[in-house]
Amino acid sequence: MTKDPTIDNVCIIIYISPSALKSNSLNEVLWGIEEEGIPYCIKESSDALAQVQSHQASIDSVLGVGIGFGTDDRITVHSSRLEKDHPLLKVRRDEPLYNLRNIGANAARLVKGIPFKL
Repeated sequence: MTKDPTIDNVCIIIYISPSALKSNSLNEVLWGIEEEGIPYCIKESSDALAQVQSHQASIDSVLGVGIGFGTDDRITVHSSRLEKDHPLLKVRRDEPLYNLRNIGANAARLVKGIPFKL
């Protein structure tokens, strides 16, 4: 998996606010993505709502899937096919670890076109 922001955007792009960089929730989401074998890129973003970040990340990603870790303590997954105000998945950063891992896995499953984990 890659975390190098200089590569082509053939990855799930994760935009993360500086306040969320040291969050334990980030690792759980990344592990969920890694379990599904899809590459990801982490890019620091200006402070913004997770929904705004994930929408922009999905547009910037060649795969059409983006994740946002915003200043609002939320994590959202967006598809470039959806409207800006309608993220596909959203959770709070303080949710149980399995929910955080599942949001990463489900972002990767969106790329793969297979059913989501519950």
